[in-house]
Amino acid sequence: MRHLPIFLTLLLCLLADPPPVAAATLELPLTLRTSLLKRALVRHLDQKEGQPVVLYQEGPFRFLHSERIQFFIKNGSPHFTCHGRAGLGFKFLGMLPLAVQWSGSIDLTLSPYMDKDWHLRYRILDSTIYDDEGKTPAITGFVWDLVKKFLHPRLEKFSLDLSLPQQEIVGILRACSSETEAEQLESVLRTLRVGAVRIDSFGIVVPLLLTVDDNPPAATARLPEETPLVPEEIEAFQKVMEPWDAFLVFVVKNAAADFVDAGMREELFDLLISSRYQLLPILTGDVPVEPGDPLRALFIEAWQELRIIIEHAEERGLVQEQPLRYVTFVNAGDALVALDKAAPELGMRISSEGLRRWARTLQPTEGEDPLQFDWDVDPMLRDLFNFAPEPEPAPQSEPETMPAPRSRMFWNIFFPEACAADADLHKQLDRWVPDLDDLLKYQQLMEQLITAVADDELRSNNLDSRYEAVFQHLLPATALIESCWRQYVRRDGEISFLKSKAGSVGLMQINQNVWRGFYDVERLRWEVGYNTRAGAQILMRYLKKYGFEATEKSEDMNNGIRATYAVYNGGPRAARRFMKQDGPRPRNALYDKFWRVYQGIAAGGTVNLASCAIDLPDA
Repeated sequence: MRHLPIFLTLLLCLLADPPPVAAATLELPLTLRTSLLKRALVRHLDQKEGQPVVLYQEGPFRFLHSERIQFFIKNGSPHFTCHGRAGLGFKFLGMLPLAVQWSGSIDLTLSPYMDKDWHLRYRILDSTIYDDEGKTPAITGFVWDLVKKFLHPRLEKFSLDLSLPQQEIVGILRACSSETEAEQLESVLRTLRVGAVRIDSFGIVVPLLLTVDDNPPAATARLPEETPLVPEEIEAFQKVMEPWDAFLVFVVKNAAADFVDAGMREELFDLLISSRYQLLPILTGDVPVEPGDPLRALFIEAWQELRIIIEHAEERGLVQEQPLRYVTFVNAGDALVALDKAAPELGMRISSEGLRRWARTLQPTEGEDPLQFDWDVDPMLRDLFNFAPEPEPAPQSEPETMPAPRSRMFWNIFFPEACAADADLHKQLDRWVPDLDDLLKYQQLMEQLITAVADDELRSNNLDSRYEAVFQHLLPATALIESCWRQYVRRDGEISFLKSKAGSVGLMQINQNVWRGFYDVERLRWEVGYNTRAGAQILMRYLKKYGFEATEKSEDMNNGIRATYAVYNGGPRAARRFMKQDGPRPRNALYDKFWRVYQGIAAGGTVNLASCAIDLPDA
């Protein structure tokens, strides 16, 4: 009998409900920056450029006008300010008017809140009126009355509809959920609610709150070390990456079209190119693929850079048209990252459908598929990032009587020697894989082509005279390191184009994946002149951006030259090692080899294609 109480206790524990699963609140912050909120208020009050807002007008002497609207955060509260003019007048004895007029500024302290329909609204907590000298005016009664009667109600009617961003974010999260975890995600999304609105230094934050399980994920066995991909796996990996690259191109093009600013466009260009360069070590088999979702790491890194670019554009007022699109886009990306980090058991993944829906937050009415992937030249992409017009295809065996295309006529008129030399060199170098006996003649012709292309590129760019000789040495040195001045090779008894494991082709080893959309892939493969010009354009772009910057920061032009090649070979991030003024830099055998070749050419050395090196002149 003495064991009965223990038995009953155990029985009650077994029959009782299981302990509740611990729950946690996850916040997805919807951040509304002051620049967006200001534009929303300007639009609400219908302020036209250079014209005041007529809040009240009754005859010529009774009025309240506002202009120069501002919105900012001060002492933890949002403030609406504007310059105002007011008048109150009446006729005296039916003759001359008596009028009181005021000119100064109005400062309203606001309290934001969300209504039940997901609209952001304001309550007015305080009003302050100043004259044009920033002092309290002697006569304020009639101004107070006009402001409270005509300005306060207009502001309290303001609403910013956030239901669409909320719906889009939820839709994107659904599209990025794995099928096996879709039901669990739905149960989480059903808990979605609005938290207390708060203020930070950037604007107003509307927290979207979700309830998720607080249990730590079950421990998983350590995955074995991944081995580099074999060719079949590389091809499959490229297919997986195609939707992500198409998405990034779509976003970058839309943002570059909206941000009419050279600096911002340069940042977007670097983001796109850098993200593509990151794939190359995987394609060459030098770096293993992340286990699980291979897009995840690439997405998170690129996303952090992209959101910073968009935020800077918003701060500078560059997002003028439909700014709420960018709010939705940025906050959807933040929500994906936050939910993946806080609740990995929900199986969030970067799916094609999720990317497609996310991209369409920027262009909801756009007809094209945001994930359309092809290898064609994209004229809009080239135009947005200031690429020179595409040259005409290399001349084929055409009758002399055929009229030349307009673009070729332009070059024939202004650079007739270059055009004639180009055509002749192309014919002689086309599909030529030289034997040892032909190597000297081949080297002489290739040197003529590289020199002509370098000269043409210098004519198209206004370089400081110090850098002209640099570029004339930089182009042949880069070509020697990249391909040993080869465009073609023999493969299985057939002449083909030179191609690396990473997909870089031709004389200048231009990577097809990195420069997709900017250059014609087939011409890069088969036209030595086109390939050389493309490489020269890329080198010139990198010299003017990274070479100049490295020279300035390190106070050493040699660092600028080395930085230019490093970026050409490894992408924009490779320039970082050359930006320091002093201190040791990590050694890199390839960069050291380039520097020896460059110095040899600059010293008057001769290219030796048998050894792919430089023969220095006798002292």
